[in-house]
Amino acid sequence: MKINKILVTIIALSTGLFFQAATADTLGFRVGGGIWQPDVSGTFRHGGGDIDLKSDLYLKDGENQNYVYALFEHPIPLIPNIKISQTALSFDGTGTAGSYQFGATTYSAAVTTQMVLDHTDTTIYYSLLDNWFHLDLGLTAKTFNGKVSVSDGTTTETTNIDKTIPLLYAAAGIELPFINNLFFGVEANVLSIGDHTVRDMMAKVSYTTDYWLGYEIGVRTFTVELDNLNGNTSNMEFTGSFANLYIHF
Repeated sequence: MKINKILVTIIALSTGLFFQAATADTLGFRVGGGIWQPDVSGTFRHGGGDIDLKSDLYLKDGENQNYVYALFEHPIPLIPNIKISQTALSFDGTGTAGSYQFGATTYSAAVTTQMVLDHTDTTIYYSLLDNWFHLDLGLTAKTFNGKVSVSDGTTTETTNIDKTIPLLYAAAGIELPFINNLFFGVEANVLSIGDHTVRDMMAKVSYTTDYWLGYEIGVRTFTVELDNLNGNTSNMEFTGSFANLYIHF
């Protein structure tokens, strides 16, 4: 099974590099937050056929979504580092339904819609390399607190999306030797089991000043593909740029 091969690879890498990596880190703490502006694409299904996120639910591109995060790294062997992040991801729409079924109701008039995909990521990881080249590997528990609802003013149908999903975590990046405190990195939380796929990936550039304040910009892509999970089937993607400020000690 594909997921088992990836886990074996992670265990092998961790075993080979662990003792060097565990003592390479110093104490570090970072807390930050910012704005993500994703475009919306894909479909969602609950009790009927596929519903387009734009043409049926009228969700809009580029709406501001907020997120915050904190991480703590240390040099203690065997104990992983930890990162916690929270993203508030929600959209509202208004339009005229072109006749589709959602839940037990068929909508064909003016509707108001809402999609909420708020989620919290709790990640434990080891820093296998921590010099000019950085490599982190670990596991993430992504906890959704979300819902999708459609209402025509008389009847409202709502389905909840409340689930904790384990993901594989990997992050890599480089620090340029000729520009102090400038970092280029990529980060991914990924799971693919059967017909269910969740991918949360970003590419970023960050710069930390001499006064612990840092700036970060990048692009994030969040994909949620579900096959009849609690009655919900989806093929959704949210992609856009983000910017944040952080303090790093």
